[in-house]
Amino acid sequence: MADTTTSPDPAEFPSAKPIAAQARFLLDYAILAPSSHNSQPWAFEVTENAIRVYADLSRQLTVADPDGRELFLSVGCAIENLLIAAERFGLEYTLEYVATDDTQPAGDDGLRHVATVGLDSGSSSPSETDSALFEAITDRHTNHRPFESTTVPEPLLARLERYANAAGLGLELVTDPAKRAEIAALQTSADERQFADPEYRAELGYWIGSGALGTKWLTARLSQLAVRHLDMGEREGRKNSTLVTSAPVIGVLTAASDDEAARLRAGQAFERIALTAASEGLAVHPMSQILEVGEFRDDLAALLALEEGSPLHLFRLGYAEPETTRTPRRPLEEVLR
Repeated sequence: MADTTTSPDPAEFPSAKPIAAQARFLLDYAILAPSSHNSQPWAFEVTENAIRVYADLSRQLTVADPDGRELFLSVGCAIENLLIAAERFGLEYTLEYVATDDTQPAGDDGLRHVATVGLDSGSSSPSETDSALFEAITDRHTNHRPFESTTVPEPLLARLERYANAAGLGLELVTDPAKRAEIAALQTSADERQFADPEYRAELGYWIGSGALGTKWLTARLSQLAVRHLDMGEREGRKNSTLVTSAPVIGVLTAASDDEAARLRAGQAFERIALTAASEGLAVHPMSQILEVGEFRDDLAALLALEEGSPLHLFRLGYAEPETTRTPRRPLEEVLR
């Protein structure tokens, strides 16, 4: 994992060059998106006036994410960054999802074409809100710290709900302490279940050892050995349960159908939520363990009284001491085809 953490400079946008050169510049912002275990499961192909977006199935966490839900959510986050950056630099765009069979295998290179972003020169300027979201792309960090009990303003929560609804999704915002405690109990059970599985521990150890999570080499290697050979489920469960109960809001994105397109849209909505939070001084922390175990995912749906639809993504939202360390990114050259 290359330690590429330098932020792109908007002043270097090649405004006088062809669309293809401008499209390549936009990708410097797309690759700053969050992803499950920092797996960065995306790839891009730049044509004369478009960017083809691919899901890199070779980077799927096959134990933690066997159906690819988190992988496609991650790709959706990258798509949203790409669109926000296009707006910032005055480019008009179209977004077309590529209809595929979820069981369709990827190509020999492990890539599946999932969306195409068409680009054209424009003269429009981004709104004040969109400009704030663009600025937040380079400021956004996943925050793993305990959150403060400070209440999140209702108008901001309503704004986040509108983002989800615009994407055809639902957003459950759990603020009731009793319900958050029940979610924390599910979190504990999910952690214990996953860490009891040697294959899960081996997969997590691989990603820690790769440096994807941003730890230094020696720390990463020691963590890798501990994760591979010790069942730390009880300890992780207690820690993550505390993180859940510390947050004033637990958000759950839901969709009427759990398919590839819905997962991409959920990733886009979540990234817009995360960028909005960053621009407003809030912290966000995705927590996927409950959704990675089918039994507990069903329990969460029942707890939220979801009569129709599926929970696609769960995250903490609130105020916390800022995280300043960015996890490393693969160089753009590695994700261009």
